[in-house]
Amino acid sequence: GFCPLYSLAWLKDGTLAVGMMNKVELWKDESCVNTLKVDGDCFSLCALPDGSFLSGAYQEIKHWRDGKCVRELKGHTDYVMSLIRLKNGNIASCSYDSIIKIWDLEKGKCLHTLEGHTGSVRALAELPDGRIASASGDKTIKLWRDQTCEATLTGHAKPVWSLAVLPDGTLASGSRDKTIKLWNTKDGTCVRT
Repeated sequence: GFCPLYSLAWLKDGTLAVGMMNKVELWKDESCVNTLKVDGDCFSLCALPDGSFLSGAYQEIKHWRDGKCVRELKGHTDYVMSLIRLKNGNIASCSYDSIIKIWDLEKGKCLHTLEGHTGSVRALAELPDGRIASASGDKTIKLWRDQTCEATLTGHAKPVWSLAVLPDGTLASGSRDKTIKLWNTKDGTCVRT
């Protein structure tokens, strides 16, 4: 039967991790070489420099190495929608629970909880200056430095589902309103729709 593919990540050894319903499949040379169990839909995957990876599903983040779960990070109360590795080595996660968490992966603990969105948080991106951008179902993008929201970018008419940082530092956002907006993150203005 039909099984949706929710997320993808290329691992260091050339394996493709595929997030699906209740599982992550690992593919190499056009064959599934391993199937790993997760709780619920695996909406997010994050490849790590050492060849391991993270999966985000219902209320859980799992750290996988060599086909085995070596650590679980608990703290979200709904689906984990995005996982990114920050330049400082920490992990940022966001969820349908409207919360962003910053994790020390080696210690397995949550360092900070960022609250301020009024809808699910769908995507994260790290800006060149180290700030974190978050996109939400509340139709906003927030820019965070440390634990503080420095700016809220408004202009989308519907939930914001995706973010990307362009080489020049411009932030791109994609929304259910069928638009892509480009943002100047220094002053928070939309420079193009």
